Amino acid sequence: MTNGEQMDKGNYTPAESRFRIWMYISAWMFAGAGLFFLFGGDLIVNFLNVVTEKYLTWFAPYPLPADGNEGAFWLVLSLSMMAMITWICRAAYLDIRRNGRLVHVLLLSKFCSSLFYLIFFIKTHQLAYLIGISTDFPIFLVTFALWIPASVGSGPIDETEEDILAAFGEAMLPADVGFEIGYADCSKECIEDARRLFSEQDPMARFASRLMIRTVDLFPFLVSFRFTTLRRLPLVERTAIIERAAHHRRSNIRLVQEAVKLFVLFPFFNQSQVRKQMGQAPEAGEEA
Repeated sequence: MTNGEQMDKGNYTPAESRFRIWMYISAWMFAGAGLFFLFGGDLIVNFLNVVTEKYLTWFAPYPLPADGNEGAFWLVLSLSMMAMITWICRAAYLDIRRNGRLVHVLLLSKFCSSLFYLIFFIKTHQLAYLIGISTDFPIFLVTFALWIPASVGSGPIDETEEDILAAFGEAMLPADVGFEIGYADCSKECIEDARRLFSEQDPMARFASRLMIRTVDLFPFLVSFRFTTLRRLPLVERTAIIERAAHHRRSNIRLVQEAVKLFVLFPFFNQSQVRKQMGQAPEAGEEA
């Protein structure tokens, strides 16, 4: 490991240090699982079928070919995935700030496997799929829960969440609607004030706030089944999505929008140029 590959340990935040430990454990865990799949993978389903037939008869056995093996074709795919996520975990451990975006691939992998294990278990009631959910979904949850606080480094929110707030604010507070200036005219200052709001929150409250901001970015899918994010939509379409979310039949969608709106409104109305338009005198130290 070179000096460029690993930062000085003293530079890491506590959340980053915890996540690096989890990545170190995960790298060895996935590497070991890959080796087990290579040399003993055919034993897994056979063992589960024996347990199903003798003890857990309410589950259905997993159907195997006549030779009792799942097949080398699927084994190759499993090994390639294990190699990929092992490398991702190692890279995140070595330099979490430079390689952190790779964690999204790991999360996507574990989310997809958990989702489809669940779907297939519901359809077939086979114990093998339940075991798959019981292993992959906890890994997804632990990784996600540790990554959210670690992903921001030393700041309260990350750049993506700042972009989401800016996109939300520009659509909600356009210029010439009540004010001559809009959120876009002072978005840099508004984001800076929003950072201060987040920095005052305790870790759990900040975690919840960041999840809600990420949920707002998924509004195009949640309210109109469009496979894109709010920040990637043109302004007119963004405004329409926000309007639909504000009157959505599901109260949790409306609640998330109202909560995130506070992180847009408070910083916006804290700007001196906005307060001047409202007829408020500038505070001491501000330019009149």
